[in-house]
Parts: sequence; C-alpha cells; structure tokens
Amino acid sequence: MEDIKIIHLKLFYKLKTKIMKKLFLTIALVLTSILMNGQTQKMSNEFLRGYWTSNGQATEIWFNISDNKELTIIEVSSYTGDPLTVLEHRIVGNAFYIKTVFEKLNFESTSKFTIINQNTMALDVTSEYPGVVLYKRVP
Repeated sequence: MEDIKIIHLKLFYKLKTKIMKKLFLTIALVLTSILMNGQTQKMSNEFLRGYWTSNGQATEIWFNISDNKELTIIEVSSYTGDPLTVLEHRIVGNAFYIKTVFEKLNFESTSKFTIINQNTMALDVTSEYPGVVLYKRVP
C-alpha cells in the first residue's frame, strides 16, 4: 500500500510540474505579445502627423504631410516658444531621426523618436545635454 502512495505522489508531482511549465510558458507568451504590441505600430509620416508635446520638458512639435506627400515639421521650445531650425530628418527602420538647431543658443542636437504606443513616443537626445523625453500626442 505504501508503494502505491509513493507512486501516486510521484505521478502527481510530475503532472504538477508539467502543468506549471505550460502555465509559465503561456504567461510568458502573453506578456511577450503585450510588450510587442507597442512595436506593431510602424514609424511613418502618417503615424507622426499631428501635434506632440513634451509637457514642457523640451519642445512642442507639429508634423504635417504636404500635398506632395512631404513631411513638414514645426518645432518650438517649450520654454521660450522660439522655433528650432530643422536641418534634416529621416525615418530609419522603426525610428524617426531629426537634427535641429536652436539658433538663439546655438544649440544643435540629433534626436531619435521611437514608438512606445499609438499616442506616446520616447525621444532620445544626443547633444552636449543628452537625455530621454516622453512625447504625447495631443488630440
């Protein structure tokens, strides 16, 4: 009788282990799917279109698409309201790169926007004052 109980316990433990492995794998797949959902949105002129704010941390930026399908950009300082000059911009993969100069302070930077979700982007600034700023789409 003791041997049967031991066999039952061993079988129960093996079954429990298999179920836990499947549960863990399922949870991992669901989490991966949720995390990857933000990256399903592709960077494009159409995605950028609209008004984006850093909530006073850096700049305010408006993206528009002209009649000839060109991306037009207006970027102003959140602090002073003065415009920045856009030197160049391009989409590479799933990122948007923009090089600007704030002429009032002779401050040049290259920035990389990456999509977090439909209404949020992270801006990674490369300059003498680097940092990361979140931008939100303004409805």
